[in-house]
Amino acid sequence: MDNSRTFRSLLLLAAWSKLSAEKLSDEWRLVIAGPDEEGHLAELKALADKLHLSHVEFVGPVFGAAKDSLYRQSDIFVLPTRSENFGSVVIEALAHGTPVVCTKGAPWSELETYHCGKWCDIDAGSIAAALREMMALSDDERNEMGRRGRTLVQENYTWEAVG
Repeated sequence: MDNSRTFRSLLLLAAWSKLSAEKLSDEWRLVIAGPDEEGHLAELKALADKLHLSHVEFVGPVFGAAKDSLYRQSDIFVLPTRSENFGSVVIEALAHGTPVVCTKGAPWSELETYHCGKWCDIDAGSIAAALREMMALSDDERNEMGRRGRTLVQENYTWEAVG
């Protein structure tokens, strides 16, 4: 499984497994969105079952208003990647006011400088630690991170800012 999306999902499931071992609160759930590239969805579901992961949902591809809604409903967006030249989904999440956890395979150190997310190493332990820290915050603290993320996008990534 060297598919990039599959790698991301495997890494995220491994991180979620570490958190699940710590008895996650029932209020938290992991939603993995995106197409079933190369038919690996069955393998990912099997891994989730093998790891006895609870609160994991595979929703498939999401577009338009449904995608906007998913971003707005999310407390945290996660992009585990080993090589992403930009990661436009990070911009999308931040623009919706959703704090982000992203690995250092993408150039998102601004998550730390703007205090709108976590930029962590590319391994399950680091992702789990970043998620643990974000999940321990209050809703108000995560909402404030989301506001700072929208500011980051407005100041640096809108057409007006880029132009």
